[in-house]
Amino acid sequence: MPADVKTPKPRDAGVRIITMYKLAKGGAQLVLAVALLVTVELGVAVTGVREAVFFVRHHFASATSVKLAELLLSVATPRHLGLTALALALDGVLTTGEGVALARGLWWGPWLVVVASGALVPYELFELLREPRAGRLVVFALNALVVGYLVSRALREHRARREEMSAS
Repeated sequence: MPADVKTPKPRDAGVRIITMYKLAKGGAQLVLAVALLVTVELGVAVTGVREAVFFVRHHFASATSVKLAELLLSVATPRHLGLTALALALDGVLTTGEGVALARGLWWGPWLVVVASGALVPYELFELLREPRAGRLVVFALNALVVGYLVSRALREHRARREEMSAS
């Protein structure tokens, strides 16, 4: 192989895992958004939620279950479900974009993930401190680990590129 042709360096396992997660999550969100929109258009989504609420009302005596069912019924309007589908689609596009940028080895890919995931860390910490739960702790810890890991990788790669440019 000629000396001027560079072979791409293989991505480490951490970046590959994050990439696969981002692509799978983004794809799933896009599929769910489309499915939700289709079910809303067909009138199936609202009907399904109403049936679930009536089931809960008739089979669960707990006041909390009934209140939760009524809350669900109040927000299960075509407009709310459409907004949920829009939010799923937008997050799906962003998450898929993060995965593609990482998969292609774009220099700004890790920074995109850092900004997108890092923006949520303060909110997740606030929610964790406000109402501690195991699930919230896991989400907070995973996002903080991903952000920290990608920041350190991105900084190392940035320094290496800068040294490579100054050497040439």
